[in-house]
Amino acid sequence: MRDTSSLALSYFQQAATCYQQARYVESIQHYLSGLRYDKSRYHIYADLAKAYEMVGKWEQALVYLDIALELCPGSPTVLRRKARIDEEKAYYQALIRESRLVNDLPPDFTSRNLLHPQNFIERQFFKLTVQSAVSPETVWYICQLIEKTHNEVGILLDCYPRHPISISIINTHDAARQTDIPKWASGRYDGHIHLNYCADGEPELGVLYTLIRHEWTHLLVDILTHGNCPIWLNEGLAQTVARPLLSFEKLALQQAAKNGTLPTLSELSQPFTELLTSERKIAYLHSAAIVATLIDDGGFCSIRQLLCHLGNNTPIETAMRQTYKKRVIPN
Repeated sequence: MRDTSSLALSYFQQAATCYQQARYVESIQHYLSGLRYDKSRYHIYADLAKAYEMVGKWEQALVYLDIALELCPGSPTVLRRKARIDEEKAYYQALIRESRLVNDLPPDFTSRNLLHPQNFIERQFFKLTVQSAVSPETVWYICQLIEKTHNEVGILLDCYPRHPISISIINTHDAARQTDIPKWASGRYDGHIHLNYCADGEPELGVLYTLIRHEWTHLLVDILTHGNCPIWLNEGLAQTVARPLLSFEKLALQQAAKNGTLPTLSELSQPFTELLTSERKIAYLHSAAIVATLIDDGGFCSIRQLLCHLGNNTPIETAMRQTYKKRVIPN
């Protein structure tokens, strides 16, 4: 009989590999298999919780973090992870609760043929493609979230697309084909909006809503600036419109500032795809913090004016001076 400890280790190694490849459902399955043979490692429960976090299963994540704390009381890593997941759970659940989604399905949703490999929904503002495994109820909720995004982000930037926007949403866990979205990303805008999530069931709506708002902001910025927008402003605005920075993200920024590892504006003007994973995370957060400062200075009225200048091919330094009457971009 194979030694149970080596068998557990094999499962845990497979779980870690799957996690790194953004195959979170498989990662969870391997962690659970390994725990059948070895329940003594507190960090395994903490890592399993992180995998559950990535699929939006906050309750399960917190259960396993509590087990980790029983095995290693006071672990700074576990306590930090628990605080983060608690905050994420509270934020995303409140976001959907406050969205006041309508539960009653329109007739065309209840009559859809779910045998097709993909569901196609056409509305006034968008054309949505989702996999057939997603329930009609969830598709209806997603449609409402897209319409809210069209209206609310449209008001912020005073911009509404002239033609319906193509949006595709794929569950990477059971997708028949892989998308060309990088594994570290969950969305992409290239004239169309592409969204990925990983789950063994329905997507976590709060997270999906922020992804929709993020990529919709990229869409509007592209329309307003004709592609003439610095990366830091484009990504920072998308991050800020999608949701505010959470406390653990602000703490990461403070730590980077303390360590002297905050990226320069020149570095933030380069494609984030070229950055290392740790650098990319801080680049997104720093960009969002810079844009939040601009919004504090002049509100979205000034943001709209800045984007208008960029749309007229005004260089960013000149556009900043014209909009904010100052030369230096905040860091």
